[in-house]
Amino acid sequence: MKTITLNQPATTAVTLKETLQPGYSSIKDYYTIAGPDYAAWSKDFNMHFGYCKKFTDIFFLEKMLYRMNDEVLARLQIPDDKKITIVDLGCGVGTVARYTAKQYPLTTITGVTIVDAQINTGTALINKDGLSKQVSLVKDNFENISFKNESFDRAYAIESACHASRSSKELFIAEMARILKTGGKFCIADGFLKHDKKLPWLFNKIYKKIINCWALPCFGNINDFTAALKKYGLTEIKVEEISLRIAPSVAYVPYTSVKFFITHLWKHKTLRLKKERWNNVIAPVLGMFLGLYRKHFGYYIISGEKTLYLS
Repeated sequence: MKTITLNQPATTAVTLKETLQPGYSSIKDYYTIAGPDYAAWSKDFNMHFGYCKKFTDIFFLEKMLYRMNDEVLARLQIPDDKKITIVDLGCGVGTVARYTAKQYPLTTITGVTIVDAQINTGTALINKDGLSKQVSLVKDNFENISFKNESFDRAYAIESACHASRSSKELFIAEMARILKTGGKFCIADGFLKHDKKLPWLFNKIYKKIINCWALPCFGNINDFTAALKKYGLTEIKVEEISLRIAPSVAYVPYTSVKFFITHLWKHKTLRLKKERWNNVIAPVLGMFLGLYRKHFGYYIISGEKTLYLS
């Protein structure tokens, strides 16, 4: 069996770990201020796009959101008869983690986020569902995480790896590989640029506005990302573009935005919103146009396993 050596996690204070992730403060501010508004998108706080498996799904947004969860979990190949430890890298308020715990009672899921408000809200939801023995949320930075080598059997990230630095998301991948056990599986669902060529003017304008609104350093480049997975001992890599599968859920964005504004106006008699809340509305609307540039941008599910032993 081959061996690869990776850097050990830092043991210094959280302030040092925060500096490794560009825009740390803006990410925290965005999810602290705009996070509650995701209730307009999903009553259960599924903070991602959905997966359309069959035609009738297009009439039910929440069903598509949960189908995305199912697609990711299916690729993790979680056994029903064995205790499994799972890490959710960028867990939000732990909705996917709680869903996983309900589907697989023998699993133990640890959600990772840098946002205190998400931990507070998520922990309350965990306790409400009686899942405190299975699910926990911790404050940590997935680019320099505190867990020991080979701590988890499975790892996933749904629309959170985009918050990692660099087009390769290499720091995120290195840490995921380090804490994943040999033989463990991973799955990532997210949007990616398809190449590093010069982008069309309008696409580039939309792209820059979106990453600013969503507090992203950049979207990953699918080729750089795949290369980094291989670099850190991850194999059996399967890259699936599912842009057309998520399109029906993206189509709900205008309706959701209008509903959000009407509800806010009715309750508060004003449309004055903090910058982060406006950004949370603008970004997905612009994302609809970004998705039209299929040559340059796509939505992917990437899965695989770790076969290299870390020393």
